[in-house]
Amino acid sequence: MKTLWEVWQETVRRYPDRVLVTEAEAGRTWTGAQLTSAAEQLAGTLAGRVQGFALPNSANWFIHFLATQKCGGIAVPLEAGRQAPTLPARRGACFIKTTSGTTGQFQPIYCTAANLLADGRQVCATMGINPTDVNLALIPLGHSYGIGNLVMPLIQQGTPVVCATGFVPRQILAFIERYRVTVFPTVPAVLRPLVQLPAAKTPSSLRLVISAGAPLVPELAAQFHEKFRVRVHNFYGASEAGGICYDRTGRGAGVGKPLRGVRVTIRKDGRIAVASKAVVGTGRFVLADRGEWSKRGELILTGRVGAMANIGGKKVAPAEVEAALRKLTGVTDAWVTVLRDPRGHDLLAAAVESALSRGEIECELAGRVPLWQLPKLWFLAAALPRTDRGKLDTAALRRALEPTAPALR
Repeated sequence: MKTLWEVWQETVRRYPDRVLVTEAEAGRTWTGAQLTSAAEQLAGTLAGRVQGFALPNSANWFIHFLATQKCGGIAVPLEAGRQAPTLPARRGACFIKTTSGTTGQFQPIYCTAANLLADGRQVCATMGINPTDVNLALIPLGHSYGIGNLVMPLIQQGTPVVCATGFVPRQILAFIERYRVTVFPTVPAVLRPLVQLPAAKTPSSLRLVISAGAPLVPELAAQFHEKFRVRVHNFYGASEAGGICYDRTGRGAGVGKPLRGVRVTIRKDGRIAVASKAVVGTGRFVLADRGEWSKRGELILTGRVGAMANIGGKKVAPAEVEAALRKLTGVTDAWVTVLRDPRGHDLLAAAVESALSRGEIECELAGRVPLWQLPKLWFLAAALPRTDRGKLDTAALRRALEPTAPALR
């Protein structure tokens, strides 16, 4: 099996003078040959197999990543402000994904070159991403989504990347137009302000918009298509498995059908199992997510493995109420959890992203779930707090939903 450095060298030989990385704000460009030269120089200064680095999306990020691969090391991209943890080297690994998983605790996921290359191939083959495309890198390069959709296409087939660090919504459209971006991998939290821009025009080069990292509600997808005449394609993956499912039409239900080379099954307990060469370890992984198949063979997520609430002797999964909330018109996101009141009784608490009032939401929700399943505590906001991965900041939401929170009295 070839290393990532060897694959990169083959790509650079094909496109030595092509601009492969552009830094959007400064307009600075880097060819494959320039990136290789900088990586070779840096590689001579690196010590130790595990190389942690906290860098924004930039040519420097790629240089550090490539330098580590040249040395046969293990790259560990970190979030800004986080110190590199002490992690042991592991035979065959070349990259460590960092995730909080379902526990909220730091978890290292050791990936081999074979895992990453398979993920890149599966993503490109399914989504039709090719060397003539131009990717816009707003999502962090070091996260699983960024590795599969931005880093691997560049390393394997020379798909150029335009890197952006800070931005406002209108600036995103300007970057796409200026640098002739064709593929835009993003998250719902970025799509929302884009649909609210007045008199915004669709960049002429844009052909593919991908949404992952958090649930994409149909209302938001429809608003984006109506405004920009480009459909948003749902994409579903996991750090341990890479890309899993993709809505090829932009009109489907749920998160679409499995990527090429990926096998997805639903276990008897409803949990989703994935098998592919991109899956770390044994090549098979069982997720905490539960799902079901639509009549068209598309995967629909139905919830996650987690705590059940006991409400008056009746059991209810918070994910069921959460899913019902997301289906309400005017609700762009929701999170439901189980809390305990001072007497030790379970109660449901909901954080909802919407301009609707609590009364309006409760009225609409009452038509979809039994009255006893209505949440007792609410936190409403036009924009719920999110992590830099585009996912809801559940720690912040849990603090806001505690029964003693002043905002909820």
